[in-house]
Amino acid sequence: PCYNVERWLPRCLDETLAALPPDAELIAVDDGSTDATPEILRERTKADSRVRVITVENGVASAARNRGLDAAAGECVFFVDADDGVDPDFFLAMAGALERDAADCCVCAMNEHEDGDGTWRPSRLKGDYRFRSNAEIAAGYLPRILGYSLDDVRAWYAGRPLFARREMASACRLAFRRDLIERWHLRFDESVVFFEDMVFVASYLLKATSMTCVDRPLYRVTSRSSGQMRTFPKEGARYCRNKLTLLRKRDAFDREAGGTLAPLYAGTCVLSALEILAYAVRGRIGRREGFRLLGECLDEPSVRRALAGFPLSWRRPDVALAVLF
Repeated sequence: PCYNVERWLPRCLDETLAALPPDAELIAVDDGSTDATPEILRERTKADSRVRVITVENGVASAARNRGLDAAAGECVFFVDADDGVDPDFFLAMAGALERDAADCCVCAMNEHEDGDGTWRPSRLKGDYRFRSNAEIAAGYLPRILGYSLDDVRAWYAGRPLFARREMASACRLAFRRDLIERWHLRFDESVVFFEDMVFVASYLLKATSMTCVDRPLYRVTSRSSGQMRTFPKEGARYCRNKLTLLRKRDAFDREAGGTLAPLYAGTCVLSALEILAYAVRGRIGRREGFRLLGECLDEPSVRRALAGFPLSWRRPDVALAVLF
C-alpha cells in the first residue's frame, strides 16, 4: 500500500525490485495519494514490467492490501510497507524455507531504525518457530502475537519488560501461501484500523498446519514520527473504539480455537480497559464517550474474567488502584 510516501518510496522500490525474482510481480496500490507517489509509480511501470499499479480512493491500509490480494496471482504472497525495505535475499530465502520445510508460512527477523538515523538495530526472533501442526503453532507462536498474559504482567512486576516475550505481529515479516489464503477466503479486516496485521496473521495461523522461520534480519522497518504507530494513538475516540474491536476479534479467535486462547491475552484485556480509562480521565477523549466505551469494554465476558484473575501488586500502585476502581 502506498499513501503519500514520495520520500521513502523510491528506496523501497529499488530494494524490493532488486530482491524480487524475474518471474514475480510487485503490486503497488496507490491509496489516493496527493503527493508525487502516483508519478513515481507510473515511471516504475515503464522501467520494469514486474510493477503493476492499482489506484484506489483513500481508505484504510487493510482495504489497499485486500485490493492487492484480489489481484495477486503468485504462489507466495509477501507484504512490504512503502517506507520500509528488504534485504537482497528476502524473497528467495523466505520462499526457499517454505519449500524446504513444506511449510504454510515463514517468519524472519528484522532490522529497525528511526527515520533519519542510519543506525540499524537487529530484532532477532525469540524462538525457533518450526512447527509441524496447527496445535504446535497455537502453542508456540500465537502466544507471541495475540497479547499479554497474566504471567507477562507478573513478570513485568518483577522487572522484565512487558514486551519481552512478544513478537511484532507485522505481516511484512512473513511469507504466506496464496492457496491457503484463497481456500479460507482470508482478507484483512477493514473494521480494524490499527494492529490489523495481528488480526490477519492470527486468522492465517489458525488455518495453517505448519510453519518455519529464517532467523536473519531480512526485512527493514523504518519508524517515523508521521507513521500510524505514532499518530493513531493521538486520535482518542477512534483509538479507543479500535481497542474494543481488537478485543472482540481476539474473542472470536478464542471461540474458533475452542476456548483455548483467552489466557494468552487476559493481561491485554485489562490493560486495554485501563488505557480507555486513562484516555477518559486525562481528557484525551470526551469523558462521556470515554466512560461509555469503558462500560462496553467491561461488559465483555473476557474482560470480566481477566479482571477477576488480574494480579495486583503495590510495585505498580497506579495499575492496582485503577483495577480496583
